[in-house]
Amino acid sequence: MAGLNVLVYSGPGVSLNGHAYLLRTLRQFLGHRYAIITISPETLRTEPWESKAAMLVVPGGRDLPYVAEMNGEINQRIKAWVNKGGRYMGICAGGYYASSRCEFEPGTDKEVIGDRELAFYSGTCLGCAYPEFNYKSEEGARAVEATVDRSMFRVPESLWRSDPKAIRLHYNGGGFFVGAEDENTKVLVRYPSDVTNPYDRSQQVNSPAAIVSCTVGKGIAVLSGLHIEYAWDFLAPSSYTKPYNRNLISLMRNHDAFRRRLFGAILTHMKLAVDANALDDQIDAAHSMRVPTVTPTFMAPARASGVSAVASTMYALNKLAIAQGNCSVGNTADRVFQDVADDIHVVTAVAGVGKRRVDPEYQKLVLQPDDVGPVSATEVQPDSRKHSMLVLCTPEALPDSNETPRFDMRAAIKFMQAMKAHTAGSWLMYSDTTRSTQTFFEKNPGLLAQLPDGTVNVATIQLAGRGRGRNAWISPVGCLQFTLLIRHPNMKQAPVVMMQYLMSLAIVESIKAQPGYEDLPLRLKWPNDLYALHTPVEDSDDESSPKPTFVKIGGILVNSSYKSGEFTLLFGCGINVANALPTTSINSVIRDYNNANGTRLETIPVERALALITAKFEELYRQFLAFGFKPLLDAYYRNWLHTDQEVALTDRSYEKARVIGISASDGQLQVCSLSSPTTVYSLQPDGNSFDMLRGLISRKV
Repeated sequence: MAGLNVLVYSGPGVSLNGHAYLLRTLRQFLGHRYAIITISPETLRTEPWESKAAMLVVPGGRDLPYVAEMNGEINQRIKAWVNKGGRYMGICAGGYYASSRCEFEPGTDKEVIGDRELAFYSGTCLGCAYPEFNYKSEEGARAVEATVDRSMFRVPESLWRSDPKAIRLHYNGGGFFVGAEDENTKVLVRYPSDVTNPYDRSQQVNSPAAIVSCTVGKGIAVLSGLHIEYAWDFLAPSSYTKPYNRNLISLMRNHDAFRRRLFGAILTHMKLAVDANALDDQIDAAHSMRVPTVTPTFMAPARASGVSAVASTMYALNKLAIAQGNCSVGNTADRVFQDVADDIHVVTAVAGVGKRRVDPEYQKLVLQPDDVGPVSATEVQPDSRKHSMLVLCTPEALPDSNETPRFDMRAAIKFMQAMKAHTAGSWLMYSDTTRSTQTFFEKNPGLLAQLPDGTVNVATIQLAGRGRGRNAWISPVGCLQFTLLIRHPNMKQAPVVMMQYLMSLAIVESIKAQPGYEDLPLRLKWPNDLYALHTPVEDSDDESSPKPTFVKIGGILVNSSYKSGEFTLLFGCGINVANALPTTSINSVIRDYNNANGTRLETIPVERALALITAKFEELYRQFLAFGFKPLLDAYYRNWLHTDQEVALTDRSYEKARVIGISASDGQLQVCSLSSPTTVYSLQPDGNSFDMLRGLISRKV
């Protein structure tokens, strides 16, 4: 399956710590290629999640609430999806839940016994494998020495390096899979021989199955009684005081590289693309469980002109911040603007050839890395205050490659100044690593009010990039990610709702307007996604050759506010310019086009792509202000994917209709009924986060 979403179940019964640890581990292994998204029972029940899903993961917690929430329709959809080629991973309670029968702590006050609907494993999951389990603590946890059967994995032997076959893994409450020996089940990992029978703790069970892989139709389910997602540095030493677990953390630390390679092998066995960096013996900061540290945001005039205008902006931003008394490092005084969400530390860049623009000690003091430890309820609370740093740069004091190694601000500004535009890209902001370019503007209205119209905020890595609805945006290196600020007047002939269509058109046209690039297979998907033609690598057991198909390479999220006759628009854009993952990129399309046509079109660096897009947007925006969107419809249709496409109207008993265009006044999709061709409907999406063309709600025109 070619889905990009790894869905992590989040509903009643889920362990808070287990859920948080699982998210971090999945992001470590799969975040370069997939969007790791939490999903509720309601979303599983009501939205078309299947078409975009690569895997569904059900974490540890309590099995009975899972039964209460998902029995019936949800389980039926999950089973059907897995049978068609989907992937399911169940850890601890998620393993009990996906077995044909759950037998948990029989004869105790914690007893749970009953059949289960998913039944990916055809037998019984019996637990606990070890006694002393406590829902409210780690009292029953152990670092068990489990044995890996490498012959059962569909992975290259080189993945294992020289790892031992017996490795220490976290256990707390999981079951074992009784009699796991049949044609559809492979035992990947076994417990040691000290497991006891929950019905009679005096009876030992000889090395029962701890992790199984089950073939389910065309799909696969991996169920685990062990917490393979737990890393040693998640855990608090004070939680482990029993004789059998007081050395748990040190044992897990010594075997952490082995655990990571096992987890990577399981994901590879499931035919998921794993980040190879997560398998290294020593993990660097970029691939560790620790949340990466945000870096300073450098800000400089790009297309802005005039000494007075530049000086006025610098003065206004400096005036926001106030000195924080004795808090200073070296020659850097700590001046802070306390906005709604962020404490923004405002710094004037240090000038001089070869000098760092920010004192490293001051940067380290202000932008402390977020800690990683046991998760508390406060960790998941939204809108907690953050520290950010805004570094004001003159053209002579731009950062060099030591401070911004993955984006050349000088080159970007040079490209921008070479094109005929003035507003879009007036000022350039850049940070190597930030939480979200969009959120930084949106949640800090004091700063936003002082930023010049056309300011563009760029980042290489976003820790919390946002997509439409509840979706996350995947941000591999090579993806151009920016938020553009535009203040738009309330004009009837230039309705604000059409601005998202204007930006999506500008992105595609900015590339295809270059001489020789006109026929590149770049397209628009209504209303605001960017697609490119790509021949995928096989991702299933299907023996047929993969066919070229259009895949998503970008998207747009527009937020707006209105005051005093003017809209403040924040265009959040993510375009994969230079990285073949997770689908393809603009530069991959250019190389494919060159190979097919014998041309030598140059690939486009992200700095030039930013300049092209902002200049084209300004060109189209000026036309839009004067004449509205109607004169741009031909260009929009020339680039979109939907000519004569058939859709189903969910609120009209799935009546079939054919796409004929969009409304130039509100952007809604226009279709005509196949059964009554003179009947035209205007369509809007139903709000689902997975497929805008599924769940269309109609309004007769």
